[in-house]
Amino acid sequence: MGLSMADGIDLPGEAPARAGRYVRFSEALGAVICARLAAGEGLAEVLRDPGMPVQTTVANWARAYPEFGEALRAARRQARLAQRTADLAALALRARARAHERRGRASTYTPKIAAAICERLANGETLTSIARDPAMPSFATVLNWVRHRPDFADAYAQARQVFADHMCDEARDLGQVSTHETVWSDRLQFNIIRWAAARAAPKKYCERLVVEGERAAAQEAVADAPRKLLKIEVTHFRKGPNGEVLAAPPRNAEDERLWREAYGAPYDGPRHGA
Repeated sequence: MGLSMADGIDLPGEAPARAGRYVRFSEALGAVICARLAAGEGLAEVLRDPGMPVQTTVANWARAYPEFGEALRAARRQARLAQRTADLAALALRARARAHERRGRASTYTPKIAAAICERLANGETLTSIARDPAMPSFATVLNWVRHRPDFADAYAQARQVFADHMCDEARDLGQVSTHETVWSDRLQFNIIRWAAARAAPKKYCERLVVEGERAAAQEAVADAPRKLLKIEVTHFRKGPNGEVLAAPPRNAEDERLWREAYGAPYDGPRHGA
């Protein structure tokens, strides 16, 4: 891994990891962790082995030893790239296999397989990863079960909710090992994870409060705006005794004069308006 630190260096104030024993950083141990991550193992799975540190210790090592932190991030990137490549290859293989299958075959659905899919989803596995297992149905088959089997659809939705919680923990782990040099690339991965969690559990993780707050502010602004009233007056026109046109009620001084000449008194009838 090319680290320049000597083996057996303790971080200042580092707490004991398991059974009262300190896990000391060494190039060899760091190389083992990175190699297993690059091979596709999860960090939690690697650290369950005896002699391994806890995740907080690994995060501290990544900050204290920049070369180890960079090797750790490179291993994770390599694992993600290998996973995507394998996913695409598996999808292509399944597509070719399905092209030769006969239509109208019997469904492969069983309650045992459905329960296994939901359990693996709840443990943080993606559906594409599950579909790569030869013992499991394809991605499209699982979604077809979701559409046509209400009992499985409910269990699948609950598993997706738990999967979203798992994604949030993964985002937190990513933030713990982020450094000033990698903050922008880590932020991209964080946003992707956050997006996936919001789609898996929109009611819990989608940012609806901002939209609702903006909508409430707009409604409040409309409510506080001054109201303008439209006033309408209706004028009646009639013929006077001498054939002149009179306006009731009079609109101006000239209408008032004509009215007095015709009737000898000002207009005292009801005025129409709204």
